Amino acid sequence: MRTLWLVILIVFSLVGTGQAAWRIEARKLTVYHQARVILAEDQVVISGRKLTIFAPRARYEMETKRLYLWGPVKILTPHGDWLKGRGAFMDLRSGEGEIEGAHLFIKKDRVQVRARKMRRLGEDHYLAYEAVITTCELRCEESPPWSFKARRLEIREGRARARIVFFRVKRLPLAFSPYVSVAVKRERKSGFLFPRLVSGSRTGAGLEAPLFLALHDSFDLTLYPLWASRRGLLFSAEGRWRLSEDSRGIVRYRYLRDRLEDDDYNGDGIRRGNRTRYWLTAKIDQRLSSRTDFHLDLDLLSDRDFLEEFEGGALGFSQSHRSYTEWFGRGLEERYQKYRTSRLWLSHRRYNTYLEAGGAYRDYVLPGGQATVLSPLANLHLFSLTRPLLGPLSFDLGLESTYWYREEGARGLRLNFSPEVALNLPLGPLENRLSYRLLHTRYAVDWDNGTTEDLTRTLYEIEAESSLELYRVYPEERWGLSGLRHSLRPFVRYFYRPPENQEDLPLFQSEDRLPPAHYLEYGLLQFLTARRFSSGRLKYWDLVRFKLYQRYDFREASRELTSAEEERRPFSNLFAEFEIRTLSRFSLRYDWVYNFYGLGLTRQELSLSLNRVLLDRFSLSYQRDRLRRVKQLGLSGNKRFFGRIVLHGALSRNLLRSETSSASLGLTYQGSCYTVDVTLGLTPEETRFSFWVNLLGLGGYGKSFARGP
Repeated sequence: MRTLWLVILIVFSLVGTGQAAWRIEARKLTVYHQARVILAEDQVVISGRKLTIFAPRARYEMETKRLYLWGPVKILTPHGDWLKGRGAFMDLRSGEGEIEGAHLFIKKDRVQVRARKMRRLGEDHYLAYEAVITTCELRCEESPPWSFKARRLEIREGRARARIVFFRVKRLPLAFSPYVSVAVKRERKSGFLFPRLVSGSRTGAGLEAPLFLALHDSFDLTLYPLWASRRGLLFSAEGRWRLSEDSRGIVRYRYLRDRLEDDDYNGDGIRRGNRTRYWLTAKIDQRLSSRTDFHLDLDLLSDRDFLEEFEGGALGFSQSHRSYTEWFGRGLEERYQKYRTSRLWLSHRRYNTYLEAGGAYRDYVLPGGQATVLSPLANLHLFSLTRPLLGPLSFDLGLESTYWYREEGARGLRLNFSPEVALNLPLGPLENRLSYRLLHTRYAVDWDNGTTEDLTRTLYEIEAESSLELYRVYPEERWGLSGLRHSLRPFVRYFYRPPENQEDLPLFQSEDRLPPAHYLEYGLLQFLTARRFSSGRLKYWDLVRFKLYQRYDFREASRELTSAEEERRPFSNLFAEFEIRTLSRFSLRYDWVYNFYGLGLTRQELSLSLNRVLLDRFSLSYQRDRLRRVKQLGLSGNKRFFGRIVLHGALSRNLLRSETSSASLGLTYQGSCYTVDVTLGLTPEETRFSFWVNLLGLGGYGKSFARGP
């Protein structure tokens, strides 16, 4: 009863002042009524105003609302942050206080601060003297691997501001600054990021000092000015926003007034003719309604060498491709192609109908040639999903209209109408489908000689397909499996398209020349599907997949021979796809193409991935194409030693020319609060050495050196 009375007394004493209530609990409570003082001893717990305080002994003055604590003292917040010390006092009216021998931990970014004395000036507002701040583990008897030591440190609104600061590795001071400001919360804060030093035979010495601007909760802007002694100022900027899961965008821009004259950087025989160089990319997804979305992909480039010369940094090609893929599920086009495509489109979904309207522009990145590049400037596409028509009959419809434009050459409007009727006839275990598709195309052509013409083409396609599935289930109980299902699916497909003279039509896209076709395709598809229990849930995946197929061409089989030496070749190449995949350790895919008329294996592609087998990760890729004269080998892998050291390497080699396209070997040390990476890279153009240090929670510092061949 006495303890309950004390709790009620303290609650009412603070409610009367308009403050939130505090609660004091202890194994021993002593009340001095005349002095209006409460002494709490042994396992003292004080809670209120989103704080919980633990101490072996406490003194509370009811008149001044001051609380004195004898240590060891620990103060917890609802966010998981805590503050420890030898002793402390706190004004319970304002929440302010002071703690001796303080140790502060901020959970979100694992930031730790140790100080001779620390004042708490409010929620998430601290002032520390003779302080050490780091994201490493702080122990009294040891110095952390890295830290900032400051004479005075203020933490407020998720940012730490320090004066008279030394950056230390263990006890060794390596750098000094009169003032430092760093973020100590995951909430975004404006400020300078860690600089990046660059050095190379073509670049010269340079410094990049990124500036991050948190303009809004949903929008930020980062500036990356890089000054290089031989190239001038490379200015880069990135703007990002995310309003919702379906409304987001990234815009990236890089600009350089290049001082270095072009010397055919990569030896491809093409010299850029401009000194003003740029690269503008963007991807935007905007939800307009529950059924309507707006999309934009922007990619404009001054010259193709720009992507290779300025690959490093946060806005290089590889990092940009990864960022766009992670945010939007679609990345950038292949680096070395001759044009970059910018596209915008508006999509609308309604029941079983899809409507898309938009356009695209192709930016030619080699000197000259832009005038002859065709771009689908305006496009309208309507597609109706298959819907039942009558009994076993179904119907779908496709309609596409595109205006193709270029400065030199034929241009004009192309309209394609393609309705299809299908008959589905299952017969026991057999699945059968017969379809008729009409292809009607109209052209309004503006020829390059100044004349205009309206043209049409009407074709049809007949397709029939039959397939059968045979399967058997095996109650396999080994290797952690709980069952296997083997499926065997033979199939046969017939296709016919009549001959049609199309030489008078413009050639806007490959579909403007549809060759006659009359063939039978047949094959076999096999699956071995595995089942296992994991974390109390059933998981299914295709452990093995194998597909084998070929075509027999009726037109080729009946073709008239023009000489005695000529022979008919109605059988196409034999195509095979083989894949094995486990859930974590192993995956293998092997594709090959076999020619029956003297060429044998014309194409092979192999990709292998191993995890935690000798190496932590190993991957191998092999590609051989006799017709395209390609023979390439790729290797990569890493191995961890002593828990923290990772050896990693990669190799890409052209086996036909016995030339190494690229190679790298590096060593990474992963500490508990920092990462150090040293990598040596080789290409035919240059040798590059890079050094990178990343401090957990604060960013990184990097340096690279390059030397020409």
